[in-house]
Amino acid sequence: MEPQRLARLSLAQILALSAPAMLVAGFQIPMTVFAPAFLTQHVGLSLVAVGHIMLLARLWDMVNDPIMGLLTDATQTPIGRRRPWVLAGAPVIALATWQLYFAAPGTGFGVILGWSIVLNTAWTMVIVAHGAWGVEISSDYDERSRIFGFKMLAVAGALPIFAIGPAVLERRSGADIADQMQFMGWLVIIALPLVIGWLMAVVPEPQARRSRFDIASIVDSYLVVFRRRDFAIISGAYFLVGLGDAIGSSIYLFLVRDGLALPDWAATFLVVQALFGFISIPLWLTVSRRTDKRRALIGVLAAQMVLAPVPLLLPAGALGVFAGFIVAKGLIWGAEYMLLRAIVSDLVDVDAEATGERRAGVFYASFNLTLGLAGALGGAGALWILGHLGFDPQADAAARAAFSQTLRWMAAAPPLICAGLCLLLLHRFAARRAPVAAQIAPSL
Repeated sequence: MEPQRLARLSLAQILALSAPAMLVAGFQIPMTVFAPAFLTQHVGLSLVAVGHIMLLARLWDMVNDPIMGLLTDATQTPIGRRRPWVLAGAPVIALATWQLYFAAPGTGFGVILGWSIVLNTAWTMVIVAHGAWGVEISSDYDERSRIFGFKMLAVAGALPIFAIGPAVLERRSGADIADQMQFMGWLVIIALPLVIGWLMAVVPEPQARRSRFDIASIVDSYLVVFRRRDFAIISGAYFLVGLGDAIGSSIYLFLVRDGLALPDWAATFLVVQALFGFISIPLWLTVSRRTDKRRALIGVLAAQMVLAPVPLLLPAGALGVFAGFIVAKGLIWGAEYMLLRAIVSDLVDVDAEATGERRAGVFYASFNLTLGLAGALGGAGALWILGHLGFDPQADAAARAAFSQTLRWMAAAPPLICAGLCLLLLHRFAARRAPVAAQIAPSL
């Protein structure tokens, strides 16, 4: 049966479809930005051990993501292909969130690693199924940009919600990183059933023929993004964007506190960045519609290259100057992910035209695999480097301040290099508004 796809979603449908992205932010923000400090300062693990946990959990995702995408494509139930996986993952997320976000001092490496893998697996079930749902729901070029624009608005809206509590807590006497993690944990646990229920009630799921699930299809799920030149280019862009972002996120709290001498301001400026990101997403959507997604993405990456060296120039303790930098970053925050995901939606149509199958789950998961690899190498690598250089988050302020230049260089160089390489890749990618059949590129 052909998919019953929508040319345009109603406001209620697109809001319900976007809402789970807010909860994904409640997973990604704590685990990438706050977890390194939480696990070292509160739980008592070393920075190198935390790097190992991040690496192993992400490597597990690399194995898990494509198979999960294939499973969602191969599922056939009375309620759809994607819904069962979202419903199955939600309660596991709640349990694993409780175990990790509320971990007690002295909790062992193995326990944290185990629950990290459980949490990542459950989120993979939800993210891949929900992501594929969003990828395949519309047949319209600009509507796909609108869908992923709303998703990024949801993430941008979630950031203040999840960060404003930690921002208030970091100014409250007696509050610490554990209070901040627990606040975010409660938000996820309470909001999860409400958001998933809204999604199930309001958003239709396109019908499609189930894909096969066998050894050959499993192997193909790992290789699918490399079989065509345009797929491989976007996969490489995903990797580079994710690598620079993972490095910056994993050291953000340490950069603000120790590199820039602005203790108790890190969470506050996450809120500021997200608010300006919320404002800027519609602007980048407009640019995308008036030009195309590739040109808009090139503009975002060029702006990233301009801003990347700024941490090297910021005076220590200069709150106002840092605020200006964060506002500028907020104006491009999240736009690269929005545009890349919208391009992936277009590529799914290219593949469907060529193969006769709608493999949105496989494609979404395969591109997520690339992003996961970048996160593993970037996040864990940054923590390993800091740990092996002798940086200790629990040391006194003077000892931590000695790493100011190291933290600044780690915040500046990777985004600059990654954005530059990504621009070189995109010059080999052609985005067109032509009918899908005309967009099919030669095989690699």
